[in-house]
Amino acid sequence: NLPSLTYFNVSKNQLTGEIDALVAPSLTHVDFSNNNFKSMRRFEKYKDSSFQSLRFCDVSNNAIQNDVADILESIPPNIEQFIASNNHINGTLPDSLNHLQKLRQFKMASNELSGELPGFADSLPTLYKLDVSTNGLTGPIPENIWRSLSLATLNLTGNLLTGTIPSTVGNLAVLEEFDLSNNTLSGSIPSELGQIRGASVFLKGNGFYSNITAPLS
Repeated sequence: NLPSLTYFNVSKNQLTGEIDALVAPSLTHVDFSNNNFKSMRRFEKYKDSSFQSLRFCDVSNNAIQNDVADILESIPPNIEQFIASNNHINGTLPDSLNHLQKLRQFKMASNELSGELPGFADSLPTLYKLDVSTNGLTGPIPENIWRSLSLATLNLTGNLLTGTIPSTVGNLAVLEEFDLSNNTLSGSIPSELGQIRGASVFLKGNGFYSNITAPLS
């Protein structure tokens, strides 16, 4: 019965049960973080107009146990920031999020994700922050991530990623935070990393066999 409500924040309480991110008809911002919610209701496309208006959703620091595919299958198309770190969300990330053309921040750190990391860069042209650290992601880092022109944060630390860092890492021109620590990456560190001036770079805990072949700056 609150048709004009746009901002809904119940963070930092002791709430339990199931999150309904579309709890009111005209929401743009919802924050359920830092509670004890155990699950998250699937977004319902035809429930109310908030499916189109929602821009920000934070469900981090709870105890959500859903499969990530169930959460993301019908996520609102105009979402700009989706934050779900520090839960128990499991399963594999979808191959594509092509319908989320406005997404700028995607954070699912410290969950129980598995499988390979999709090539988000092709389907998310506006993605600014990507943080899926401290999960169980495997396989190589997709080649198209290195072609992203918008990423300022790329945090993949604490997974089981393999392969090398290609020379195309220099394409990440606006990068500010670059963390690939504690994976199983190998090969040499490309000198093109030095093209990313001013970024905080963390690469410890991998299997690089040689040091940087040219100055980074």
